[in-house]
Amino acid sequence: MNKKLLEVIKEQKLHPISYIKKGNVYIVSEKDHRYAIKLNTNNYDIYKYLISRDFLDFPENYNHQNDSYDILEYIEEIKINDDQKLNDLIDELALLHKKTSYMRGIDLDELKRNYEEIHNNILDSKEYFYQINDMIDNEMFLSPSMYLLVRNISLIYYLLEYSNQALDKWYQKIKNEKSIRYALLHNNISVNHLIINNNKYLISWDKAYFDNPIYDIENFYRKYYEILDLGEVIHLYENRNKLTGLEKDLLLIRLAVPGKFTLSKNTFSSSSVYS
Repeated sequence: MNKKLLEVIKEQKLHPISYIKKGNVYIVSEKDHRYAIKLNTNNYDIYKYLISRDFLDFPENYNHQNDSYDILEYIEEIKINDDQKLNDLIDELALLHKKTSYMRGIDLDELKRNYEEIHNNILDSKEYFYQINDMIDNEMFLSPSMYLLVRNISLIYYLLEYSNQALDKWYQKIKNEKSIRYALLHNNISVNHLIINNNKYLISWDKAYFDNPIYDIENFYRKYYEILDLGEVIHLYENRNKLTGLEKDLLLIRLAVPGKFTLSKNTFSSSSVYS
């Protein structure tokens, strides 16, 4: 344990009887209490904000704003079924957004940048699949993965056309709105960042920021789409926090743009990326 951390422990008047290092976190145990200590990640203001919005589902924080280290209550996790934990995670995400939501006036310049970003992603994806299609056309013998792609590439082109048309419709509608919903996004959502004991606790707030709540939902679904159906994710989320029609439209548009993947003549070495 480094000298600075020992100084912090002394300043906090802790009386440790053991230390355990897990990654970049030290678990410091006293006789009747345990703490998780790591380098300060500037989450002090986030914690204060969450408390002000009555969102209390995170470990208690013991340090001050300018301290070198974060000192958090260490919570021993109860092992539960992963499927149940994913459901709980969606519920926590919806609660976070509901507690921290506010309406902000439309910024047309920002809106245009968002539109152009998605539009460029669609064009980039379209060009990528055209190249893949040309490559396959020049193959004399197709691997199973290539053959499967050829048979289904019309569906990919349909998604590209759908996302392009839906994006234009969304943009024309959103420009006429007076305001848009913003919320605090966790922006690092994962089953590993939800601890369940006598309560539920979200951890790892280092990347949190304010934006459209659908981005947290999108990131969640991209991680767990092989486990959960999108309709189920939205249903579970809306049990706690309803999405507007335009929010759902934007979520579906962003998810509809086909991701890139790597094809190989050796089927077993082919890989895909949902992006």
